[in-house]
Amino acid sequence: MTPTRRALAISALALLLPIVDGCSAPEPAKPKVQQILKMRMRENPPDTDPAQSADSLSDRINLAVHDGLVDFDPESLAIVPAVAESWEISKDGLIYTFRLHPGVRFHNGKVLTSADVLYSFTRVLDPKVNSKRREILAGVKGAEAFGRRSATQVEGLSAPDPKTFVITLEKPMPYFLQLLATPAAAIVPRDVYEDPQKAYLSQPVGCGPFKVARWERSNFMELEAFGDYYQGRPKLDKVLVRFIENPASAMEEYRRGGLDYMDEMVGSETSIARELPRDYRKAPLLGTFYFGFNLARPPFKGNANLRKAFNYAVDRQALCDQTFEGTLTPSHGILAPGTPGFNPQLKGYDFNPALAREYLAKAGFPGGKGLPAIDLWVNNNQKLLESAQKVQANLKSAGISVRIKAVDFATFLQALQGTPESPGDALFYRYGWNADYPDPDAFLFWLLHSRNIGPAGNIGRYSNPKVDELLDRARRLNAMEERIPLYQEAERIAVEEDAAWLFLANYTQRVLIKPFVQGVVLSPLGPMRIPLDHLWIEAHPTAQASSP
Repeated sequence: MTPTRRALAISALALLLPIVDGCSAPEPAKPKVQQILKMRMRENPPDTDPAQSADSLSDRINLAVHDGLVDFDPESLAIVPAVAESWEISKDGLIYTFRLHPGVRFHNGKVLTSADVLYSFTRVLDPKVNSKRREILAGVKGAEAFGRRSATQVEGLSAPDPKTFVITLEKPMPYFLQLLATPAAAIVPRDVYEDPQKAYLSQPVGCGPFKVARWERSNFMELEAFGDYYQGRPKLDKVLVRFIENPASAMEEYRRGGLDYMDEMVGSETSIARELPRDYRKAPLLGTFYFGFNLARPPFKGNANLRKAFNYAVDRQALCDQTFEGTLTPSHGILAPGTPGFNPQLKGYDFNPALAREYLAKAGFPGGKGLPAIDLWVNNNQKLLESAQKVQANLKSAGISVRIKAVDFATFLQALQGTPESPGDALFYRYGWNADYPDPDAFLFWLLHSRNIGPAGNIGRYSNPKVDELLDRARRLNAMEERIPLYQEAERIAVEEDAAWLFLANYTQRVLIKPFVQGVVLSPLGPMRIPLDHLWIEAHPTAQASSP
């Protein structure tokens, strides 16, 4: 054997034999640590059907599981592509033509086509579904006829080919794309959502970045990264949503490392911010906090003087400073700062106990005589209970007796919302509203228009034909500078003339997020809009690969 051949043989043999370095064994490969985000929600989401998504808990899950044609950039709130990779709008603002992103699949593997968009949007308008959010598509041509069952399909919705979807409106709507970025405009697969047994309520199927892997009600929900997500697999492997109703228990769990993210705190927020300066984050939020009246039932029905008495009786500044430690700001109206059309000149109601007693007498209850004790409904939450107690004390000083009724969130919603035909049981209740899109319409239309009485948003059952007319006119205009005066006049009537509810405060967004969670963007539309598919977790000592 020549030296060259001998060398080659030795080299070949070396490839077949294990490499031994002294007496040490080869080091085993380190197992991949899963990227798991542990977040808290106070309880189960009431509606995992996006067509019914009308609360922050449901929106949080639906936005993770489902996608629509378009979405909001979480920070700028600009409209960005989602299932639709591009679109064109006709010069008259009536026809929207969407080209669908190639390769979009639902969690069950089915390829998404324009027929699925047609089904999903028709479903929102279907009177049999009775969607709480059908108004997002009420401007589509033929939607009204379809809702009356005088047409078998919606004239303004069409799918000319598998990758093209066309929407024709009755009138131009300058914020229509914003409506399509709300959770209710999600695209769902027909074969799953036509199930008469509604299995999709426990196993929702969408085309979003995460799919529901496990759901043990009142315990946890496990969201798993969708490997075939058309925008690329999320960096997180899982999102573990833990249902912990008691915020004190949740805070303790957060401190122990059992949670990475929560958007509700208990105790002094000033102290929490000092204790956890890298975790505590604060940002603007397009949201309003108020106590509502059931205007379909006495004593509030037809008695604006009584509602004004309630408004003058409450010290908003003390409520914000003492109960909420400055994390909320006093409100004199409906629109939140930062919303187009916000009116800082709106008069509203100052704290004036003398005027409260005067209006109470005008309402027919001098010194509170003849006015029965009224239940104030709140869902179980320490800060909400404290705020209810503060309002209760203010009202008592004016001669108004209020009893606090604290219940779980599902019971709370049922008591408030009722149905479009029948009011709920709650006469007086705490409520909050976060805008779904950055437009005055997102507050005033949903909360005040008589078409939305009931679960759609107008749970106080407010109705004023003049306000309806102003809101309808504003919806028909394109230019924001023409729309704003109409919205401001509608707000003025609801606030100063009708005292539609007890106006209290504007929200500020505050969350706790562990410093090792990267990619966090706090959207003005609220914590439910944190893009989970943009997050990742840096290596940290408590990283774990297990689930419950």
